[in-house]
Amino acid sequence: MAKNEHALAHLSTKEIDAILRALPEVGWIKLRKISYSTARLYPIDAEDLLHEALCRALDGRRCCPRHVDIFKFLGDSMQSIASDTLKSMKRRPELRLVSNSDENDDAFDPPDNRPIIEEELANEQEASRIKDAILYLFEDDPIAQIMAEGTMEDMEGEELRVLTQLDKTAFASKRRLIRRRIEKAFPEGLKP
Repeated sequence: MAKNEHALAHLSTKEIDAILRALPEVGWIKLRKISYSTARLYPIDAEDLLHEALCRALDGRRCCPRHVDIFKFLGDSMQSIASDTLKSMKRRPELRLVSNSDENDDAFDPPDNRPIIEEELANEQEASRIKDAILYLFEDDPIAQIMAEGTMEDMEGEELRVLTQLDKTAFASKRRLIRRRIEKAFPEGLKP
């Protein structure tokens, strides 16, 4: 699919901006409900989650297919952002030393070796860009797109097969198609 076809298949950032500006209060209430519903399952603030989804849609990091409802698109974006946040936290848990004594005069205060926020944000943005690029590879094949996204969300093979309602042979064929397209698009491998 050429760049122009990609642009035609997705809403532009100006179109998304116009849709959001035209949303009535009821629409904003619905978006907040979606963010609160998603955030209660993850260690992320609901307002931050909604704000990040809106930012990614408006700056072009997340592309909304024309056939997808804006609420579904933003809801899926929030789910993805929240999931990525949780995975990031699991990869880099925050550990703190706690003193057993009441006197903290000799307490050890280790240096903060966590990556700086800008680096972490850049890594998350790059991972999101790669995920979007992979999903874009399968715009012509919704089943393959679902399988690719499910794989990126750590779904197991049988779980994906049941979700897609494919028999074992069709599922294996679709997995080969996905692997080949990704290998062709990223011959040097995925580098977040």
